[in-house]
Amino acid sequence: MLAYDPPAPPRHERPEPVARGRWCWPALLPGIAMVLDAGWPVRPDGELLWLDIAAIVCLGWALLGSRRAPAADWATAMDGNIAAGFVLALLHVIHADGDAEPMRWLHQIASSGACFYALAARLRRDPLAPDAIWPSFAFAVLALSTFTLACATRGVAAIGLASRLVDVRWASQAGLAKALLLATVLCVGRALEPNARALWRVTALVGVLAFALQSVPTGVGLRIGSLASLDEPFYFGTCIVTFMLLAGFARITWTLARQRPAEAHRWRATALVFVLVVVLLLFGGTTGGEGVRAITALAGAAAIAGSATAHAAAGQGHLREPEATAARAA
Repeated sequence: MLAYDPPAPPRHERPEPVARGRWCWPALLPGIAMVLDAGWPVRPDGELLWLDIAAIVCLGWALLGSRRAPAADWATAMDGNIAAGFVLALLHVIHADGDAEPMRWLHQIASSGACFYALAARLRRDPLAPDAIWPSFAFAVLALSTFTLACATRGVAAIGLASRLVDVRWASQAGLAKALLLATVLCVGRALEPNARALWRVTALVGVLAFALQSVPTGVGLRIGSLASLDEPFYFGTCIVTFMLLAGFARITWTLARQRPAEAHRWRATALVFVLVVVLLLFGGTTGGEGVRAITALAGAAAIAGSATAHAAAGQGHLREPEATAARAA
């Protein structure tokens, strides 16, 4: 280049997205783990979960390697509510004085929380973070729906029996129907997007059918009598903290529907899911079990990571959003 030639324009290079377009294997692990815990638990007593293994792998993925998440990316706007909820759950275990069920709830909360923080931190700088997490919801819907439809071939009684077996393994009440409801709503939101493939629409349709079959013999565990449990101090405190946490997530996802218009349907569906979890908690007690907790943690991680990349894209939208849209359409 001659001395009087103008300098070459700077190259805007961007690291390869963690999500690699649509798939991210660590984000699939919580969904796979909750299905394995429903059908093939590591230990029948629930002292070791597949979700524990998924949490360890996700943490290792986020903490190790040259592309590990920076320390600053582990903090979220929800940390105060999450810490308060964990402390209340721990106090509930101490107050229960040996009751196994609150301990199992705390166990599931800890593992789900580890997956939430690891995925949110690691995917925080990736514009394709939502596309990295959504396949986990699709896997959960297809796996749980296949299980339900297989049971349906043996009659309605077989569906009820299988649902009760999952409840024992997940420490839940109508946990299979609740997990199917939440994951299906998330897949419906993805299926409504203009660039959605036919597989998303098929997944959503299968999920709706499986949820309908599950709700016939077992319902979704909602009852007005659950409101009486609010007289119990620990339950009341847990509800208040959880409502504040879920309201914060719903506010973030509703905002994301405006910030990321190409993904508006999925974010509105996610906001609806957080509202549904509030309803399930209020009228169904703390009986969602591992399925509801794992799905909520994944949806929360998607909200935190999506919000962070939306703010980053605001200053350089000409680089981020078109690339993300093109990658999804590929």
